[in-house]
Amino acid sequence: MSRNSSNQNEQKALVRPGSAPKRSKSLGRRMAEQERELTDQMAEKRKRRRAARDVYGAVGFDLMYENGIAQVEEGLFSQTLAFDDISYQSAREEAQQAIFSGWCQLFDYFGAESCVQLAVVNRPIPADLIGRKRFFDASDPATAAYAEEYNRILNDKMREGVSNLVRERYLTFSVGAASIEEAIPKLARMRTDAEQTLAKMRSASRPLSGEERLDAIHGLLRPGKPNLFSWEAVGATGGLTSKDLICPASLDFKPEGSGTCFKTEDTWGQVLSINRFGSELSDRCLADIIDLPIPLAISIHVQAMDKSKAVAFVKKRIAWMDKEIIDEQMSAVKKGYDFQILPSELKYSKEEAEDLLDHLQNRNQRLYVYTGLVYTYASTREQLDDQVMQIVSTARRNSIEADALDFRQREGLNSVLPLGHNHVEVSRMMTTAQVAIQMPFATQELAQTGGGYYGQNKQSSNLVLCNRKRLASPMGFVAGKPGSGKSFSVKREIENTILAYPDDEIIILDPAGEYSPVVVANGGESIRFAPDSDTHLNPFDLADVAHQSPSAQMAFKIDAFLALSSATMAEGAEGLPEADKSIISRCVEAAYREAAETGRDPLLGDFHRILKEQPEPEARDIALRYERYVEGALSFFNHPSNVGFERRITNIDFKDLSENMRAFGIIAVLESVRNRMYYNYERGITTWLYIDEVQSLFGHPAIISYFSKYWAEGRKFNLIATGITQNSVYMLDHEEARNMVLNSDFVLLHKQSPLDRRAWAELLDMSAQESSYIDESVRAGEGLLIAGGARVPLKDDFPKGKLYELFNTKPEEIAAKKRESDFAKRARRRKGADQ
Repeated sequence: MSRNSSNQNEQKALVRPGSAPKRSKSLGRRMAEQERELTDQMAEKRKRRRAARDVYGAVGFDLMYENGIAQVEEGLFSQTLAFDDISYQSAREEAQQAIFSGWCQLFDYFGAESCVQLAVVNRPIPADLIGRKRFFDASDPATAAYAEEYNRILNDKMREGVSNLVRERYLTFSVGAASIEEAIPKLARMRTDAEQTLAKMRSASRPLSGEERLDAIHGLLRPGKPNLFSWEAVGATGGLTSKDLICPASLDFKPEGSGTCFKTEDTWGQVLSINRFGSELSDRCLADIIDLPIPLAISIHVQAMDKSKAVAFVKKRIAWMDKEIIDEQMSAVKKGYDFQILPSELKYSKEEAEDLLDHLQNRNQRLYVYTGLVYTYASTREQLDDQVMQIVSTARRNSIEADALDFRQREGLNSVLPLGHNHVEVSRMMTTAQVAIQMPFATQELAQTGGGYYGQNKQSSNLVLCNRKRLASPMGFVAGKPGSGKSFSVKREIENTILAYPDDEIIILDPAGEYSPVVVANGGESIRFAPDSDTHLNPFDLADVAHQSPSAQMAFKIDAFLALSSATMAEGAEGLPEADKSIISRCVEAAYREAAETGRDPLLGDFHRILKEQPEPEARDIALRYERYVEGALSFFNHPSNVGFERRITNIDFKDLSENMRAFGIIAVLESVRNRMYYNYERGITTWLYIDEVQSLFGHPAIISYFSKYWAEGRKFNLIATGITQNSVYMLDHEEARNMVLNSDFVLLHKQSPLDRRAWAELLDMSAQESSYIDESVRAGEGLLIAGGARVPLKDDFPKGKLYELFNTKPEEIAAKKRESDFAKRARRRKGADQ
């Protein structure tokens, strides 16, 4: 009888004439009956799945909605979160304990009324993509040659990967509800709490849409086959259901008479159950299986027991064991044995049960019904058997026994699908800690969609692709000793940006004059500031910020001129006196007021003149420090700007400026970049800014304050800024610099000196293993990439070619190239003279 008809009968009984009123049932009894009714319904549904003669009836869900919620069975709905990997295995012990604590909280949140499924899927990259993937578009004639070469290089490196697998992690939770409308708020609460808990572990998560969930299911049901699903084909007009588009044409659960595996179309598959564990579980017990270079899916189903029921269950087991002990002792006395000698298994089981009761009552642990499954598939039976042996042997190394689900492969397959419903009645009890120690985080991989290439994973040789636009705070730093590959990495990222985002603008502040080849070769412009240059830049320019409020413009301009004034001082880190700050602020505002009357922007000379007119003696000192920037060879900042950003790639070359002049020049250029950033933001364009030798901006408190504010503001206006330094300790000595690093989600570290390495390790809470990736033993190009919650060790052996010549900064190779070029020129001249 259905649940609805039962309710109708109850209502009729209540209004039957002459009947005696029934006593109301207790709350506990009603809940027990409801739970029993739901359990009976689920059992009946699973029985129908097992008996289904068609593929659609055998696959374990009924409906999929566009919002990602699935009706698994009548009255049972589920939703799936995809969450990112984090660097758990290489983290410090304190960080691992924090992650473990967070993982415990995640499982403890879900109550007895919900089921939770954790799934890790290793999905092979399609064979037709390996070696033939299009990473960058080659349609732009200016960059086509570089894009084609880059695509070839990355495809070659893709073939070097150990596994060429895409690893996905899913958390699926299901809840009972009478309808989808009732299920939505329940699932929303669960989703919000799960996302917040994962965020605390620095694992970004997102709910899967209906199409994404169907794609995940399709990848397990039809491995290697293209997914042609679209919502347009589903419904009354198309006449198809979602199952029609993702289910295989055939499922054979007794291929060649064997009940230990199955065939889905032409692919062999097998589901194993994790049955027994050793006395001590390691946090690598699942990670070692996940790291196998084979296609597989690990699925863990857990359902919490009500706390009171769990305690009663354990007490009942202890009472049963006490009776067994008494029976053993009585038997021993009758036979004349020492009654204190008990069978070791019974004694151990009693101690284990008492320890479990202590954890439940005194250590805030919960008890879960646990089912663990591993699914793998291959094109042949022989290959499948080999993969199964790899899984079984790896599991045994971690004291886990994995056995085949003989004649239950259908139930196993449905339980592996990320639907949040367990069809396999093979389970055991586990505490919160025992469940949480089975970490789903293995070798850290980073392969973000639309990301640029940063090297290969040092452990797996897989490509490391990072999309900085996907990071919560895309600002970043690149640091390394001279010769560590730092400049090569930055130039490579610039090329990534040029090719991947053809509409974005890129601006490089280049104190050493080494980025011009990359910029010019890609159709950009290199602007040189020097005493003999006719390039002019006005720090007062407001050309691109007319839409900003006058007060906002003035506030930032005053900060900029405080920083410029600091850059003219030789007193180091003493800071500007308060009197100087007041005078500078007053004169900046006066310069803008005077210029506004004539309809132009003020010049540095106007500011200098107004300073000299002030009555305070401090004003004359400030004016004296500005004099060399107003008159003579260094007066190229005292003219209307003739520098624009007409091309999308611009390099600002400060090589010919003196050391103390560079900080002044960089701040002046940063003001123009800020104006351009506002302008680009209004057009929906991202501005990429690279600042080499960024440590030069941390020499004075006013400059540090200005740059820190600049850094924080830039994130709100689509600015992705990168600071580049080889002198990390000097930069990290400043608290605001450390805060800027901690508030940036992108840090690329190459080889560091011992002093620099200790500074980074302390600031970023690096483990000994992570610190070893940047010590003096690593080769050029190797290092550690920190992107959000990911920490990936890098290696890179970039092949020689056109791109290598653009990126290369090795002095000996550049000198050899120049000698070769000079020799070729002389040879051509001699040949011309002979003719």
